[in-house]
Amino acid sequence: MRPHSRYRVDSNAPRAKAVCDFCGQIWQHDSLVWQYEWNGPRLFNQRRLVCNPCNDKPQQQLRTIVLPPDPLPIMNPRPELYVTDDNPMSAIGVSANFALPQYGSRIGNLTGGGGINAAFDGRLKKPVHLSATNKGVSNSSFNNYVGINWQGNVAQLAMPSSLKPPVINHSLSAVSVYSPTDNSFATNFVVQASPVDTTAFAAWTTIASGATTGPGYSTTVTITSTFTNPTNQFHRVAFLGDGVNFVSVGQVLFSVAEVGGEGEN
Repeated sequence: MRPHSRYRVDSNAPRAKAVCDFCGQIWQHDSLVWQYEWNGPRLFNQRRLVCNPCNDKPQQQLRTIVLPPDPLPIMNPRPELYVTDDNPMSAIGVSANFALPQYGSRIGNLTGGGGINAAFDGRLKKPVHLSATNKGVSNSSFNNYVGINWQGNVAQLAMPSSLKPPVINHSLSAVSVYSPTDNSFATNFVVQASPVDTTAFAAWTTIASGATTGPGYSTTVTITSTFTNPTNQFHRVAFLGDGVNFVSVGQVLFSVAEVGGEGEN
């Protein structure tokens, strides 16, 4: 069957015939156009001559998207906390009281002065009244301490056990102890670890020990590479008391031994 013809004969101006590559109808050759399509960032000639009704508009979805340049940076930016946002903790059962630490907690009995949290607030130099200290005289032996519960106070979370975060354990590579700027902690101390939180000294395992280098103020003692205990959920620094004077510590810095781990400052 011969294709339908749209060709118009003009004896005074003869023109060549041509078949449309799409519909197969006969047209004047000079009325056919090239069919184009997007190919990446530019139009690509498909090498097909088509009539006007068959000429398709190039599909924009085949076109490469050209993104504009980034905006100019601003002064004092406040970026989103992507690490925290990408690793959320379940909010089920969490109290709205921000004074209750749910996902990280400090332990100890040096609740005077700035309290236990003062020993881990990142401020290395501070006076006694802003440091962790006894409320009265010190306890006898090594019963004056501040420490970290790496797990946090998950027991306070009113949620099914299946939704609670897993137990977090760490081992230590170094511990630094800083005295207040206006008082020395001229006393011995021990670094201890335990899988449970208890006030009983004998229930803790001593993994390192240290002593101050003198009675001077702003003293720093750092212990490294002497730890003998594997990973544990609880770590603390316990100071030797005499039952007469108070014990005060400005800052305790635990360095976590695991690759990629971060300690509490």
